[in-house]
This record gives sequence, C-alpha cells and structure tokens, in this order.
Amino acid sequence: MDVNSPSAQRIPVAVITGFLGSGKTTLVNAVLKKPACGQAAVVVSEYGEVGVDHVLIQAPSKRMRLVDGGCMCEYVHEEVAASLLNLLDRRVAGTETDFDRVLIETSGLGDPVPIIQMLQVDPEISRHFELRVVLTMADSLHALQHLDRYAQSIKQVAVADVLVLSKVDVAEPQAVEALSARLRTLNPGARQVRAAHGDLDARLLDGTPHQAGGSLAEVRQWLASEAFASPTADDRSPVRTFSLVHEGEATVPGLVLWQHLLSGFRGAGLLRVKGIVNVEGRPYAVHAVQTIVSEPVPLDQWPDDDRRSRMVFIVRGLDEQALRDTFAALRFEGGRDLRNMVIRPEVYARFRDTISLFRQRAPEPAEAASAR
Repeated sequence: MDVNSPSAQRIPVAVITGFLGSGKTTLVNAVLKKPACGQAAVVVSEYGEVGVDHVLIQAPSKRMRLVDGGCMCEYVHEEVAASLLNLLDRRVAGTETDFDRVLIETSGLGDPVPIIQMLQVDPEISRHFELRVVLTMADSLHALQHLDRYAQSIKQVAVADVLVLSKVDVAEPQAVEALSARLRTLNPGARQVRAAHGDLDARLLDGTPHQAGGSLAEVRQWLASEAFASPTADDRSPVRTFSLVHEGEATVPGLVLWQHLLSGFRGAGLLRVKGIVNVEGRPYAVHAVQTIVSEPVPLDQWPDDDRRSRMVFIVRGLDEQALRDTFAALRFEGGRDLRNMVIRPEVYARFRDTISLFRQRAPEPAEAASAR
C-alpha cells in the first residue's frame, strides 16, 4: 500500500478518555471483540513507571503500543505520535501489523487536549490519521465526586463528542440520572449513551470527522447548535456553555485574524469551540481546542437555510459578551493597497482597536492556570 498516494484513505482514530476507574480498558476490550474493531490497533497512555492497563488489553502485541509516563509527561502527545508512526511503518512494511483503525486510551489522570491537538495539526500524523471521535467515560458511581474535585475530569467531559455513562448496572438509577444532568450542563452537545461492562455499539467509534464535512446530516450532528441554544452554567465550576450568532459575512483575513487572536489571548479558557462561519457567502467549519485552531474547512453547501455564522462555546472563566465583542475582527479587511503595498492608516487603527477587544476582560492568571 502506498500511504503517500492521494487516494489512500486516512486511518480513523478514536480517543478514549475518562478519569481513573471509569472503565476505559473494559470498554476497549469489549469493542475489540466486535467484528468492526477486530483489526484495531491500540495505543495506551499510562501514568507511572510500571504500566498495568496495557497488560489487561486483549489485543495482539504487534498491534499494541504503550506510552510510558502518562499524563504527567509534558511530551506524552509526542510519544503517542511516535507510536502511531511506528504502527504505520510496520503496516507499510508488511501484513504482520495490518490494522484498519486506532484506539487511543489516555491516562485517567491525563489531559486529552494535547493528543487531540496533535492528531489535528501535526502534518505527518494528520496526513495518515483522522480523528473521528473523542469518547469520554464517566463512572456512574464516582464521576460526580471526580467532577467536583479534579479539573482534568471536567476537561475530559468538555472535549467529548460522546459521553459514556459506565457501570449503570451497579449504580442507583437516581445517581445515573444526576450524573447525566451534570454532564449535559458541562457539554450539552455531546451524545450520551449508557453502558455496562463496556458493551457499546462499535459504530459510535466511527463518529463523524472531527472537523466537520461530509453529508448535511453529519454537519448538523457535528455542530449540535440546538443543544447550546440555552446557555448553561455549572454551579460547582466556572465552566459555561453557550452559542453565539454573527449576522454579517466574515472576510477571509477577518476569520484568520479572529481565530488566531482568540486562541492567543483567550485560549486557556477555551475548552472547545466549533461552528459554521459565513465567509464571503460560503460556509466554513471552524474548530478550536484551547490554543490550537484547526484550519477552516470549506463546506460544499449550507446545512440549512440559515446563513448566519453560528458558533458554540464551552469555556472556563470567560465572559459571553466579551467573546461576542471579538466578532468585530471577522469583518477585518487586509487593508493593503494593491498598487503601492502601503498599509492604510485607518485600517491599522481598526486593527489596533480590534486587538484591544481581545485584551479586555481576559482571564486572570489564576483563572488561566485553573483551565490547564
């Protein structure tokens, strides 16, 4: 197989995250037994000098990779990337390590964001692998306490496309319902499913492309803007969710400026942003996780008759109106005269004023630190 061929399809990747004891390994073992995942490769990120979870994974060793150090290693995402490329090299060299998808199980104490970012922006990884879904496990017995005590647990929920409530067979029904309500407050756009012993429909691992695209139904499912129609606030954390609408068209330089200023000045508090932006009449899908923004993806057509730009936010410690004010950057023009290549003073003044919108009401250092 020539992996450099333009016709070569990217390998789908599912990131499976969740706090300690939430049932990630149980779920991985369960889905590996399903025909659709029988040829999956598995990358396990563990915390500690001696790994245990990978021993429990029932996958052939030739399709298994262990990342030592887990969440406490600043460069764990680089080790995951090296594992993916190693699997790819072995696959190209022969059929011994053939696989058709990858499951990445993160450390229970880990921040999944660097791995998500790596899958989306690393040029070599994103050329061969496609992030399809982020699936977060939530232990129906203990997740409510974890969400109250550990910031990483909240972040794991905020970045999820699918939330799996595990251990529903042993938890009290009222506890399951209370957890479901809390998760809906933290991430109303995520699909919720319930599972016992890791029994899950393997089709959920296919997801939809993490940066949108595909059919109109997939775009609507990816955006999930209806779920964010009513703002929510978690009364036990500074996490808020809401959707914002921009009436006018954005310019191409305006969209680029807005994305990069937003991530640069407010990235620490942006747990997740996604939306559809009207760029000079054409719909573009945008997506950001904290300081990393993905390249805007042009869509073939609008998902509905609404031509407004629509974005949904999951944030920590950021003000809704302050973010709405930043939309002024979307109208920014390049401002360069074609004939003499001189920046016009009035355009530079507008650029300076636009920058000030991102400086106002930025998170305090303590807030930014708590979002990491």
